[in-house]
Amino acid sequence: MSRLLAVLALALVMALGLQGTAVAVPDDSENEDTGLPLLRQSATAARAQPYSGTMFTTSGAVLAVRNAPGTGMTIDSRAADPGAPAGGMLAPSDGMLRALGANYRVVESGGGSVCGRAARLVEALRHDGKVAARYWIDSASGIPLRREVLDGQGRIVRGEAFVEVTIATSRPLAHVSSGGRLSSEAVAALRSRGWTFPAILPGGLELANAAESGGYLKLGYSDGVSVVSVFIQRGNLDEERLAGWRSQRRDGHTIWIRDSAGLEMIWASGGHVYTVFADAPADVAAAAVLGLPHEADPGFWDRFARGADRVLSWVNPFA
Repeated sequence: MSRLLAVLALALVMALGLQGTAVAVPDDSENEDTGLPLLRQSATAARAQPYSGTMFTTSGAVLAVRNAPGTGMTIDSRAADPGAPAGGMLAPSDGMLRALGANYRVVESGGGSVCGRAARLVEALRHDGKVAARYWIDSASGIPLRREVLDGQGRIVRGEAFVEVTIATSRPLAHVSSGGRLSSEAVAALRSRGWTFPAILPGGLELANAAESGGYLKLGYSDGVSVVSVFIQRGNLDEERLAGWRSQRRDGHTIWIRDSAGLEMIWASGGHVYTVFADAPADVAAAAVLGLPHEADPGFWDRFARGADRVLSWVNPFA
């Protein structure tokens, strides 16, 4: 019963856009990156320390999370990458943290509590000073306890938080690398096999990973806060198999959008099928799509970008 009450309370907090602690935005005289070292330490802790707990997400999911050194993370008993959206973004990769520092001002902004545990708060600020993301980091162990992603109007569009957690140790840990930068040789090899894709998408979304598997090209873009995954397959779109997706036709071009916790889109262009999964605010996802090939009249994408809030309202129960 206590866990159910905790989940319901946190759901209400996220739905109303309330925050766990009152903070003041640091002034320009303070260190530009006071929060980055803490996030790096937190990413290491999330990969290397043993812990388990129950996590609530803004999609309404309640997840059983467990991390065991040497074995890795599981979510609901399935293996998960803690640096990916499916892993709750508990441990951003080194590349994501580099992008975060390049695109945002990252500052430590006070403290609060999550699950009754003292936490340090880190905020990623846009160039206009508005908050793009908040991270609550366990003061004793460094384990990330809560994350929120906000749009330009300050609304929570994505979030995960532990409602109960058990942390087995709080010892200091050495840095654990989560992989290096995508090499130019790897990108050139993919392009030599006929794949075309941008190295950067609008909004500072940098190409972080790229791999060919099973006839698909899988691309991952990030600005440090948002993640946009792009899957490209040669061929035509079989619209009859898109059960659960809704179509919109504009200027002779059809885009399909699936109602889900994230923003998911699929369309065909130039003999390829493009599928986008965005762990991002709607305006960021719409801008990313602008940077990918499509055969529609440009006016369609202008209208889509302006209507991004309406699109998100279909897939976000908290809008």
